[in-house]
Amino acid sequence: MLAAMAPSLVRLFLWVYGGLVVVSLGTRHRRLQGPALAPVRRAVLAWWLPAGVGGLAVSGGPWAAALLFAAVGVGCLREFLRFWPDERHPVVDGLAAAAIAPIHALACAGALDLGAGLLLVWAAAVLPLAWSALHGPAGVVTATSRRLLGLVLCGLGLAHVTAVAASPEGAPLLALLLIAVMVGDSFQYFFGKLIGGRRLAPRVSPRKTWSGAIGGVATAALALALAAPSVLPVSAAVGALCGALLSAVGLVGDLLISAIKRDVGVKDSGAVIPGQGGLLDRCDSLLLAAPLFYHAVAPLLR
Repeated sequence: MLAAMAPSLVRLFLWVYGGLVVVSLGTRHRRLQGPALAPVRRAVLAWWLPAGVGGLAVSGGPWAAALLFAAVGVGCLREFLRFWPDERHPVVDGLAAAAIAPIHALACAGALDLGAGLLLVWAAAVLPLAWSALHGPAGVVTATSRRLLGLVLCGLGLAHVTAVAASPEGAPLLALLLIAVMVGDSFQYFFGKLIGGRRLAPRVSPRKTWSGAIGGVATAALALALAAPSVLPVSAAVGALCGALLSAVGLVGDLLISAIKRDVGVKDSGAVIPGQGGLLDRCDSLLLAAPLFYHAVAPLLR
């Protein structure tokens, strides 16, 4: 697949994965082997899974992105619905998850608006009727509302990743989106651990700090200032602006999922990535950043 990609994008791949290899090997240094730094080592190694999925999506084309991120969306929705175990029902949950694949297929075909309409009709009509038929009318509004929220975030939000892949200049645009979000997330964590300081939103996510947020946004801006001009005819300033916006909005998505988890008393959405939580924990920044990128940021980069 790399052979069919533009040389500039291949070079970007080499820089990204080369950097990840260097950082991963760096975690084996004897000065970083203490138990206090174990969370940092796990956080670095945990990025190999999303980096691998992102690389396959970029290099495989729009339909590969649709397949991968539809599967990720179903996994995220499954974790989301586990927040309310007393409301689980395999048939209703399966009907909710069944809306995700068609949305990605439509996004891949350039019909994301139709996909969004399909999702809303499906959630507003099919899910309440299915719940009422299986459970009776009690709880239908609450149960359907939670599934609708999950579908909007995990289904429609991530379908914008597929829509980016299917857009003109889709491969470099998708690479830049994923780089901005991953770099922003990683360095928010790194600077928060390194500097600490005042809490960003203590009632929502007590471990997030202003130093982490500023460091993550600044590093994402730097990353796209370097990466965007290497694959697209844009200036470093435009790349930096896009990186900062995506990282900041990604942080909002992270805080949104944190608020939901605190409401239900859950620390992690799952255990897919040992020590780092579930798919939803790893994808939360994309839920809002991908729609922003598709509708507002990508046109600046074309």
